[in-house]
Amino acid sequence: MFGRHRAFLPSPPAAGDRRAVPFDPLSLPRLLVSAAATSFGGTAPAVSALHAGGIKLGVLPTSLPASNALISAYSLADLLPSALRAFSLLPSPSTASYTTVLSALSRHGRPHEALSLFAASAVAPDAELLSCLVSCCRRASRLLPARAAHAYGIKNVAALAFYASAGPALVALYARHGKVGAARRVFGCMDREDVVSWNAMIGGFAGAGMDSEAWCCSREMRVRGVRGNARTAVAVLGACDLESGRQVHGYMVRSHDGCSKAILWNALMSMYSRAGCVNDAEQVFTEIERKDVVSWNVMIGAFAKNGYGGRALQLVDAMVRSGMQPDSLTFTAVLMACCHCGMVDEGLAIFQSFVSVVGLIPTMEQCACIVDLLARAGRFVEALEFIGQMPLRPNAIVWGALLSASRMHHSVESARVSFEKLVQLEPENAGNYVTMSNIYAKAGMVQDAKRVRMMIDREELAKPSGQSFVESV
Repeated sequence: MFGRHRAFLPSPPAAGDRRAVPFDPLSLPRLLVSAAATSFGGTAPAVSALHAGGIKLGVLPTSLPASNALISAYSLADLLPSALRAFSLLPSPSTASYTTVLSALSRHGRPHEALSLFAASAVAPDAELLSCLVSCCRRASRLLPARAAHAYGIKNVAALAFYASAGPALVALYARHGKVGAARRVFGCMDREDVVSWNAMIGGFAGAGMDSEAWCCSREMRVRGVRGNARTAVAVLGACDLESGRQVHGYMVRSHDGCSKAILWNALMSMYSRAGCVNDAEQVFTEIERKDVVSWNVMIGAFAKNGYGGRALQLVDAMVRSGMQPDSLTFTAVLMACCHCGMVDEGLAIFQSFVSVVGLIPTMEQCACIVDLLARAGRFVEALEFIGQMPLRPNAIVWGALLSASRMHHSVESARVSFEKLVQLEPENAGNYVTMSNIYAKAGMVQDAKRVRMMIDREELAKPSGQSFVESV
């Protein structure tokens, strides 16, 4: 199921064949950037041909600017394995090399691997690399590494340069983790006349579910006379309920005559999806004249989250027929649709197709979807076999999915396996101990249940508090 995909590299030109390399070596970085910016379809062969030419001229992998441009071009051409191979061939990667490859991993939905790669390096980050690291932390929802990057930046980089590059991602991350004071302090160090700073603050509050704070920030921005842009509207839509979202929708139609940027319509679809109004989201989708890959992914995700698995799969087929190439986020959305609707065989077939045919490298989240899909169907043997074949080391998300399904099916043996792994990966998570204890108790294994409960007391772990839907007045 996990086929190894070699980077697509055409054979270098024959020795002495100068006609096959019709470019100046110094222009290679510029040509690679230009090739990566072309419309989909001709990008991959063009980048691979330039790669071959660079090898012929001896520019690659010795020239760092050319190698960095090659990594970026392969990433933009959706050839991440080739980008990673190009990075691995660098004799001495520079700070810019790490910035490029970390951005590539994050772009393809693998921010955790990006952080692990940097942790194993000895490079001293500059402002750009720190900004990239914080962005990876934001996407991976990792607060502690972001704080470390923040502290390093304060000590080693000029404040203006650091906050101009890393500030927006820091604000968004702190706000989403409920660290409002920290978010405001970082915001105070940023340019208050820059709309990017305000967008980060509004989007961070909206992402944390702090809608009133997001609206207050939006009003303050207008009072200060800072002119918003499309990203501002996207951030505000993230804080909208259905009523206010419909008002924004009407304003967009009146103000732009339906010709707004796709990013706005994508955010509008996402708002309708959150509110459970799938038909409204689909209506917006059909009215977008120039759909990008995000438009397709948002609509597929809307079907997935609202229990329309079959329609999500149909839309993926329509996406391919339209000539739009699915990406890693499409892969995740359709697997989520299969999970939510119990479409086991369909999910496995899609996973096989995306990995073996499309050539995408599965992320940890996507692998967790397959484990969850199999385990919820009671197919624990297959789930464990899948975990054993994963190209990534399974993390707590994967084992947690198995533990949760084991509780559902009262499978003590698979629960024991997943619990032992979770104790190693996150020994401080008391919820895992409680779940395992309950599984033992349900199976009549009272002594084992007591033993696990005693582990909570011995490790002095905080038990997860109970939740109630009744608010105190």
